Amino acid sequence: MPSIGRNLVNTLLICLLGLLYGCSSGNKTIVVRPVEIDSFLLNPGRGFTSTGNMFNDNIASRRHPLCGVNQQRYYWTQLEPKEGEINFAIIDSAIARSARNGQQLNFRVMCQDEDMVLPEWAIAAGVKSPYYDNPVFIEKQINLIKALGARYDGNPDVCFVDIGSIGQWGEWHIDPEAADPKKIIFPNDENAKKIIDAYTESFKKTPLCALIAYKQPYGFSYAIAQKTGWRADCWGDMDSLGWNHMKGVYPQAMEQANADENWKYGPVALETCWTMEDWHKRGWDIDYILSKALEWHANSVNNGSQQIPEEWYDKVMAFEKKLGYRFVLREFSYPSIIRSGKPAELRMQWENIGVAPIYNPYTLAIRLTSETDPGKTYIIPTDTDIKKWLPGAIEVETSIALPPETPVGKYQLAIGIVDKDTQEPAIRLAISGRTAEGWYPMGQVEAE
Repeated sequence: MPSIGRNLVNTLLICLLGLLYGCSSGNKTIVVRPVEIDSFLLNPGRGFTSTGNMFNDNIASRRHPLCGVNQQRYYWTQLEPKEGEINFAIIDSAIARSARNGQQLNFRVMCQDEDMVLPEWAIAAGVKSPYYDNPVFIEKQINLIKALGARYDGNPDVCFVDIGSIGQWGEWHIDPEAADPKKIIFPNDENAKKIIDAYTESFKKTPLCALIAYKQPYGFSYAIAQKTGWRADCWGDMDSLGWNHMKGVYPQAMEQANADENWKYGPVALETCWTMEDWHKRGWDIDYILSKALEWHANSVNNGSQQIPEEWYDKVMAFEKKLGYRFVLREFSYPSIIRSGKPAELRMQWENIGVAPIYNPYTLAIRLTSETDPGKTYIIPTDTDIKKWLPGAIEVETSIALPPETPVGKYQLAIGIVDKDTQEPAIRLAISGRTAEGWYPMGQVEAE
């Protein structure tokens, strides 16, 4: 072959290699395939729920998994003992303790147990039977909801808020139901809509859960149409006086409200009727109950903070790993050299092996740590919206640019899902290699 022909072939080969390895000599593509782990992962806003005075710092003494959620329910009398003077401290203290325990708070407003539980000032202002259709009740309750939204909407330590305020324990049911002016009756459609609208207008960043209802479909269906999540407070009930919630209420209510797809927009939260210990004593089918929770794409479950039957513990812990989100990074590709002023392309293959997405905003980020000066680190956020990571495989293509002040040199590259404000790692991944700071090292990169 003439020398000119050989040179041309060599040039073409060099160009081809350049394309394969980053378009310039020496810049190769690094491919990392992390190792999946099967460990329990304590992550915020998902998994089991503790309630009342139980948080992770004391539930650990029981045969019970650590919890990503803490649920609190507050009577109107607790939250607003005087009109307009909201007792934010009671919620703030629960938020702070939840955060210290690796949990997020879920809360609900209640105005009734068996009887109405109302502030004296509200009664003096004219709140009276039939209560939920009383115009003063509607006005004052909306004021409270707006005040709570103004303070807590978008709070990173609040995972979701229940659409409460109506019915026994804020659960949107009343028993007995009777059109008797001396009794408590369910609100008409117009007033139910006003309360739901107050929540959806006040909480635009923090997800909402509507209480599932079948006998009074309007409120639930209307909330579901606003793309809220939903909550069922008698999960597991297989026999209530000849009928049951699991087969005789929940499927019908979901179908009636077209709620099958709402897990994509807001969390599905389940709370046991009685506890798992009671289920065990009654001989109920644990496999069926757990499988329905996963079929409904449950994000969190509340067992009343009571211990799990020993015979079921391993099965329940395996179930826990499927609740909500669980992220596995399957493959991560990045260039060996990142040049100042030029975007570096990153390709990732993720899988969400849980049954639901993550509902609160977090940031997928890269950290560069200088090899010559480990105290010098640079955190680079990506534009990836992880709230869109539904169950299954996820392909991510994004790019990063070096911060202008990054010195030339070699760096250790790590990946993490971080709090959007603090930029500290917030989510544990189901892969090995997590550092004490919560990052996952991927390898070396050179900054030029």
